[in-house]
Amino acid sequence: MKRAVVLALIVGAILPSMIFAAAEAEDDGQMSFGYTIMDLANPYFVAVANGVRDRAAELGVEVTIHDAKSDAASQVSAIENFIAADVDAIIVSPIDPNAVEYLIDEARSVGIPFVNPHQRIDGNDANINLNDFDYGYAGGSIAGQWIANEMGGSADVAILGFPQMEALIERANGIKAGILEFAPDASIIAEQSANTPEAGMRATETILQANPSVRVIAATNDAAALGAMEAVRAMGMDTEGFAIFGLDATGEALAKMKEAGSIYRGTVDIDPYGTGRLIVDVTLQVIEDGPIADMVKIPMIPVTAENIDQY
Repeated sequence: MKRAVVLALIVGAILPSMIFAAAEAEDDGQMSFGYTIMDLANPYFVAVANGVRDRAAELGVEVTIHDAKSDAASQVSAIENFIAADVDAIIVSPIDPNAVEYLIDEARSVGIPFVNPHQRIDGNDANINLNDFDYGYAGGSIAGQWIANEMGGSADVAILGFPQMEALIERANGIKAGILEFAPDASIIAEQSANTPEAGMRATETILQANPSVRVIAATNDAAALGAMEAVRAMGMDTEGFAIFGLDATGEALAKMKEAGSIYRGTVDIDPYGTGRLIVDVTLQVIEDGPIADMVKIPMIPVTAENIDQY
């Protein structure tokens, strides 16, 4: 067993994007994981991180969670730090898979497995993921059915995507396909990049100022969709018949859906907290049994007014 390194995540800025409070401990047999996560400004990843922390605590695993804040270079530095700390496993939800792929061999050379939730990194020891087109399609189908049932099949639609990430391009394409499958007369007239509530708010303000006819906004995550909802409210828009759709079924999104008269009409549950717990279990399986060839799938469940009371 490697010498355990006790690592604590402290919110602050001693080092860019992260602080490691690291102290060497005597060899007590305790495992340590390092996990660099895309962006903790995104409620989805907050829930994932909470699941990782709780499951690791239950199993007596020390875990450091590094917030990359959507900066690929920050993830590279974090992985290098994890390798230097001689953790028992490195976990990466990548911003840019190509930017960190070369570090897999470096980690393996010192016996550290490389577990990869979310966007696939070639050469990983396990990938915990979903098909992003299918995920987008699940959300787009909710939006398309709403347009068909509530708007007579016709609506001007805006998409909040995140083309900076290849997987989210496919997710946005899935959203469009789902909408047009059920509402072929809908028109997708605007697209903006947004992946956090703040970016979603700014993007929606820009869209609605240029395209006041937009009545439906579909986003590639709940974070951007929540920002879109706040923008609609702040601009004093007439919300009669307005509809916003997200993905991830974060706690905040579900709470907004439950509010009386909410324009947040749907999302897709991929259980981010449960995914965090799964990440820890898969990592331990890799340590014990070696690499997992097949993708470990994250389940997808559409959430609408019909089943929101179950959440």
